[in-house]
Amino acid sequence: MFSKKIALFISHIYGEYQKNLTQGIIDKALEHGYQTQVFTTNDGESLGDLSNIEECILRLPVYENLSGVIFASGTYASRDLRDKISGAIKKSGLPVIEVNDTDPFFPNVTMDNSTMFSVITEHFVSMHGAKRICYLGCKSESDISELRLGIIKETLSHHGLSLDDNDYYVCDETPDDFDRALDHLTQKGTNIPDAIICYNDRLAYELIITAENKGYKIPEDFGVSGCDNLPAGQNMIPALTTISYPVYDLGRIAVSNLHSLIRGRERSNTSVFAKVIYGGSCGCSYPSDRRVHMYTHTLLHQISDLEKSIMMSSTIASAFGPASDLEDMLDLIEEYAREIENCNGFYLALSDSWCNLSDKILTLTASTDSISYEKSSDTLTMYLALQNGKRLPSCTFKNNTLLPDFLMSDKENAIIVSPIYNHAGSIGYIVMTFENNRIKYPFKLIQYLVNLSQLLNNIRNRKKSDAMATHLEELYMKDELTGLYSSAGFEYYKNKNSSDSIDDSDAANILMIVNTEDLDSINKDHGQEAGNFAISVISQAIRNSIPEGAIAGRVNKGTFHILLNKNAASTDEVKKKILTYLDNYNRLNPKEYKISARI
Repeated sequence: MFSKKIALFISHIYGEYQKNLTQGIIDKALEHGYQTQVFTTNDGESLGDLSNIEECILRLPVYENLSGVIFASGTYASRDLRDKISGAIKKSGLPVIEVNDTDPFFPNVTMDNSTMFSVITEHFVSMHGAKRICYLGCKSESDISELRLGIIKETLSHHGLSLDDNDYYVCDETPDDFDRALDHLTQKGTNIPDAIICYNDRLAYELIITAENKGYKIPEDFGVSGCDNLPAGQNMIPALTTISYPVYDLGRIAVSNLHSLIRGRERSNTSVFAKVIYGGSCGCSYPSDRRVHMYTHTLLHQISDLEKSIMMSSTIASAFGPASDLEDMLDLIEEYAREIENCNGFYLALSDSWCNLSDKILTLTASTDSISYEKSSDTLTMYLALQNGKRLPSCTFKNNTLLPDFLMSDKENAIIVSPIYNHAGSIGYIVMTFENNRIKYPFKLIQYLVNLSQLLNNIRNRKKSDAMATHLEELYMKDELTGLYSSAGFEYYKNKNSSDSIDDSDAANILMIVNTEDLDSINKDHGQEAGNFAISVISQAIRNSIPEGAIAGRVNKGTFHILLNKNAASTDEVKKKILTYLDNYNRLNPKEYKISARI
């Protein structure tokens, strides 16, 4: 029954609106026999360079396994990211329902953002006799803010009232700006309004706090209303008059409309309507039995949880910093995953190429290690899998599925997918499932994703540094012409060999010196290239003749040193092999000059 899948693209899933919308989608999808795959991003958060590569979320869905898509485009701060996701969904050819209030790309389900502002305006005029009504708008969400302003103006006009330039202020939500907003709307106390309608609850209670700090009383001096029905506003005294949106129902309706599209039925745009909740901030009577102490208790728990998450983030960042191997960090990654409330499945999957060195680094270091750096695009590795409290073995799987089949046995479980970034794009993702599909995606998970992304970047950068350091060491320690040790390299390894030896006396080793004969004559009569060739032939003779463990280096123009362990090699045997090699070479490759050595 649950072989069918739908995808949800959404950003900031930890927000109350997003959580409720996602929960409604997941629950209704199950009723229709769909598993929900939620692809989430965090654009707009302070992610540094990682914010520029959020579009890697586009590559995670396996579109051919999906029946349809719900696109919560209104949750994206970046218009560019929203457009790219829209283009990818359109290219897939799948049925799509969009959840957005403005400029939808697809058939959409929208929350009516305007009607209730007309109702609140009407309420202030008709019930409280307000003559001067002001509006506090939101700069960061200007499109919807301007829409609501227009509705308020239109409603006031029906009563012969107006809202002029002095009657509204667009706020950027900084403490100083709330001071400026209040001074502007009250005309510095010379013309106090009867009511101030705020864009949302957040602006409303910040304005109330600013007003009370300046000596105003709410609602005695002027009424205030908000929007969104947030707990903070409902636990103020007096409680905030606000607008409550049925976001959970919005998600359910989006799934019903998508199901109709999947079955070939046409769907027109759908609006979902809100309702006004009248508290005391507008001047109405309000219940006095609110259990504010319960909200205080909740806040104390949230503060404690935040402190704990900060400490955990610091611990993780400190432990991840010097890490050079992912395997060593898996226990700490697991420890954090077990802290996520209600999470019964946590999986870390990385592409096989997540730690590959770039082509530029491979070129610079002249690496030929095709096994370590081989790129693979068709498999992933499950480095960590926690399911119902048990840690499962790591495994590899094809990238035509988000998880190996044996981890997806419970098709009813919705999955939440979050990409892991490096500074070039996606290198993998985490997948989470929640018990009974009650999602508890915490805001602190962003800290974890950033730390995890940084850990993987650090490991890759350390690998790059090691490759560069090895190459620099090669340049210093090796002779470019012969590939044997240089003078510096020979001295280093000679001394190291002596310090590693049980017998630290000079007698433990034998030094053999090989000089290229007639090198000056060869250079003079046949050129530098011929001289270099002679040196190369002698170096190859040495390489083929010395036993394992011997150290050989070109210490001067045509002079080579060989360090032999007296217990492991016969100097006569090594000498004979070198001279035989040169004699055979001269007979098989006759030249105008003879390549010979004096030992």
